[in-house]
Amino acid sequence: MLGHLLRFERRLLLGSGLFWIVALVYGAIGFGAMASDNVSFGGGVGNVLRNAPAVVVTLLGAFSVISVLLATIFVGGIALRDFEQRTAELFFVTPMKKRDYLLGRFGGGLLAAIGIMLMLALGLWVGSMMPWLDATRLGPTPWTAYLWSFVVLVIPNLLFVSALMFLLATATRSMLYTYLGAIAFFVLWQMSDFLTRDLDSRWIAALVDPSGSNAIYDHMRYWSSAELNSRLPELTGLLLANRALWLGITALLLIGAFALFRVDREGLVLRRRKQAEAAAPAASTAARVPLVPVALRTDRAAQWKQYLHQAAFDLRGAVTGAPFIVMLLLGLLLTFSVLKFSGVMYGTELYPVTRQMLSTLSGSLNLFLVIVVTFYAGELIWRERSMRVSEATDAFPAPNWVPLAGKLTALLGLIVVLFAAGALFTIGYQIASGYTTIEPMLYVKGIALEIVPFVLMAVLAVFLQVVSGNKFVGYLLMIVYLVSRFAMTMYDFDHLLYRYGGASRTPYSDMNGYGHFIGPHLWFRAYWAAFAVALLALAAAFWPRGTSLAFRDRVRERARGCAADRAASCWPAVWSRSSRSAAGSSTTPMC
Repeated sequence: MLGHLLRFERRLLLGSGLFWIVALVYGAIGFGAMASDNVSFGGGVGNVLRNAPAVVVTLLGAFSVISVLLATIFVGGIALRDFEQRTAELFFVTPMKKRDYLLGRFGGGLLAAIGIMLMLALGLWVGSMMPWLDATRLGPTPWTAYLWSFVVLVIPNLLFVSALMFLLATATRSMLYTYLGAIAFFVLWQMSDFLTRDLDSRWIAALVDPSGSNAIYDHMRYWSSAELNSRLPELTGLLLANRALWLGITALLLIGAFALFRVDREGLVLRRRKQAEAAAPAASTAARVPLVPVALRTDRAAQWKQYLHQAAFDLRGAVTGAPFIVMLLLGLLLTFSVLKFSGVMYGTELYPVTRQMLSTLSGSLNLFLVIVVTFYAGELIWRERSMRVSEATDAFPAPNWVPLAGKLTALLGLIVVLFAAGALFTIGYQIASGYTTIEPMLYVKGIALEIVPFVLMAVLAVFLQVVSGNKFVGYLLMIVYLVSRFAMTMYDFDHLLYRYGGASRTPYSDMNGYGHFIGPHLWFRAYWAAFAVALLALAAAFWPRGTSLAFRDRVRERARGCAADRAASCWPAVWSRSSRSAAGSSTTPMC
């Protein structure tokens, strides 16, 4: 049965457009990283060959960190597919063992992630064979380095993140909770990076890094160019301990997934809610309430009220949800780690002045907020469709800009809440450290300047979600955008007029504040804000609303059955008939 399930998942993946899109994008990224003379990512500079074994190991290890997004899309998606498509009961009534069902679903997602990483490795190899590359900067193809990277880094990392996502997905039945695993992985990875700044704590960083990158760097940091071109790290010492530690944690996560899995639809969190609702006393009789006559309004005032209600509803649901609260705690934990391990310069502790706190807050929340904005943009845009109430909400007499603006406002509210919580946390850190010159107005100005680029990024994330028509394709487009920003710098395409959201720096001085830097910075922000408004206008035009494509196909099939000479007159009848059917009217012939 397990083999049958794995073959079934393989057929679904090979026929999935999303799998091939992600695979081609990863292959193109690998090709560009190796085939371009302007790209120096991975360490292939100077006397180090572009395809040296150490470079291949570094590249595949770095992309295995990004593979947490693959596990989120495929492992989490496959684990939740039966529950989202309402087919779980069909599997649970069969004499299938729980072991076969869970391993089949987990194995399908893991194979998808490994296949995409193989496509990335293929892109690296093909890129190293391009004729325009300098032959003196290339060595023989390091096949052993590719094999070593997959055995030691890529597959163990994919196993860990896949087990983490699978545990969260099977236990909570929620993709939003599954995102917590991705954010926790990045937080732990970034925290381990701060530990490498202290020589006394490098061994801790090498152990707690789930990707194994710090352990490998600890092996190779004193290697010469000749060694980087010919050697591979030995699987001993801290590297062996790191791999053994995280493989053991992977086994515990899989055991936890098997132990916590239940065949009911609700999952662990909703189970408590269900019990609470069952325990609530039922009302004996419904009280008679006189109905107040109402009139339908569609004017500007009514639309504004709809927008405020939509924004408040989405923001309240997101902020009070357990996933966001956990994300907030993870962000504060990351901020604390940055404050604790980066407040020293040349062995001297720095005073926790406000400008230093703002710089620390921005640096610690940067990557964290990118992930939160990306994930929550997809969750907010597709929330009604994932809950199967979009047909009802799309029928509301509200223009497209109302749900679009409401969800964007909720997303911006999450950014403000995260920055506000971080500011309160750093103020508490200042007071606990004995520093009382808080400068609250500087906090307000600094946070306002830091929020603007994430506002622009939120607009782009919402736009990509809307025009893509698929939540995971929207995530993939955001990944492509983030990687392209990194690649554009290497190709010297770094002018602020065509780097979305770019602006001049605003260094702060205790003597004259932001000085003359603030003027050009605000002009650039206004320039990109106008571009963001144009993106919102396009998003409003392409807002996903109405019946599904399958329904439109059924309508077209019914229309083709009409006589050719009456086809033009049948279309209004078809649509009026469909609207009457949705309202519960009696059936009448359409033509």
